[in-house]
Amino acid sequence: MSDLSMLRAVLFAAELFAGSSLIVVLARLLATRRSASARHMAWSAAFGALLLLPLPMAALPGAFEIALPAPPQAPVAQVVAVSDIVADAAPVPQPAPGFVLDAATIAYGALGLWLAGVIVIAARGVASFGALWFLRRTSAAHPFEAAELDGLPPARPYELRIAKGRHGPITWGVLRPVILLPRASLFWPSERLEAVLRHELAHVRRHDSLTQTMSLAACALYWPNPLVWLARAAQRREAEMAADDAVLADGMMPSDYAGALLEVAAEVGKNRLPAAMALFMAAPPALSERVQAILSPSQMRKGVTAMDILKTAAIALLTTGALVAARPSLAQDAPPAPVAAETPDTAPAPPVPPVPPVPDVAPIPNVAPAPAAAPRMVVMHDRSYRIVRKTHDSHGNHVSVITVDDPKMVEAEMARVRPEIERAMAQVKTNEVVIRRIKLEQPRIDAEVQRAMAQARAALAQVDDAKVRAKIDEALARAQKRLDAEQARLAHEQADIDKGVKVGDGDVVIENDDDMDNDTDTDKDDPK
Repeated sequence: MSDLSMLRAVLFAAELFAGSSLIVVLARLLATRRSASARHMAWSAAFGALLLLPLPMAALPGAFEIALPAPPQAPVAQVVAVSDIVADAAPVPQPAPGFVLDAATIAYGALGLWLAGVIVIAARGVASFGALWFLRRTSAAHPFEAAELDGLPPARPYELRIAKGRHGPITWGVLRPVILLPRASLFWPSERLEAVLRHELAHVRRHDSLTQTMSLAACALYWPNPLVWLARAAQRREAEMAADDAVLADGMMPSDYAGALLEVAAEVGKNRLPAAMALFMAAPPALSERVQAILSPSQMRKGVTAMDILKTAAIALLTTGALVAARPSLAQDAPPAPVAAETPDTAPAPPVPPVPPVPDVAPIPNVAPAPAAAPRMVVMHDRSYRIVRKTHDSHGNHVSVITVDDPKMVEAEMARVRPEIERAMAQVKTNEVVIRRIKLEQPRIDAEVQRAMAQARAALAQVDDAKVRAKIDEALARAQKRLDAEQARLAHEQADIDKGVKVGDGDVVIENDDDMDNDTDTDKDDPK
């Protein structure tokens, strides 16, 4: 992760934290001195804005940019030869491996911690769904007659079931809600049963299960912000109080309803339920506050209208847009173009002194260059063969040694290279004849050269100019050195011919790995 990407990630996290806090504070301001339905709607709109906030923040730029300086650029070094770098480079000590706590490590650690929290909360929601599914699977259809359910307020399709134990009354489900009553509800008075069903049907009509799911998702996304958790607790409390107001608005006496609520809480309130995704009528945390609100004569019990919903949704959208537009974004200046370091001018090469002319000497007959020696072929029969490549032989030439595991392949390779070997041996014999002729003519050539040099020295003795005499002596010395070098070369070539066949560059030798270390001493082996 680059420094700019890390800073952007940190800024994005800070913007989400600040934006979620501002949204919760605004919802708290809207949820004062109003009915429970209006307060619940404000909290639900806040959670909708929290879920919507990361999308425009990630896709749209902010209203203004914070320019960061360009990263420093290292100067471009002068280009030198690779051989010079290898020759002059010193071994660089490598740092010992270990844990380094830098900014990138902290950023990755924070990201991993946030993801772990999201996974834990999501697992809690999945476990709650599984527990509710198990409750429904183990429950039974209600045995109430239609006359006992007459007079209930209309609601969208729902499913009424009876638990085998003391679980309930609870409501869950977004698409097809489920109302689960405890087994003791089969023996309840009709007034208590009616109060409980009216309360649960109020949750169904208000789609409170959907808003509870939204709040849990927002808590998973913003779990490090404690204000979001407080907002979820307030939303659950307002959902129960709004359902209580709906029951009282239908005409039930507050005292009768408060008594029924307390009786249900006393009967099943101690039983733990998977309430992360469900609405429990007799939840103990806000029970006393709900009873006070039920019995309060000044409590506003008015529900919300479609216009109230539109106004609250507009406020949530405007707030989200304002937060997205007002946030800053990071930008970094482009780095300047790198300028190569100027290379110093190289000093001019010193002038080459003129070479003095060489006096005329007797011409040396041209000798044809010796052809390349025939490749040496060594064949060793054995059961184990492998491919080997060597670098140099005893004369300093490159040699490729190839061994194969099939004798037939060896014979085929020998048949292929045998004409080349015979032609090379014929050239060697021709070179031997030429060298013998040179040896026969060498005394005569030496005598003529000595006679010419003696004549030159005699002519030099008659010259009085010292400078001219010095130049002639120098030219004669160079001629003598050339003659000695030529004689040494001829003697070396003759020694090579006498010693054996020379192996040239790129020759192929087929041998066995048992005699691999002695292949340079097998010049006398028969190539066949």
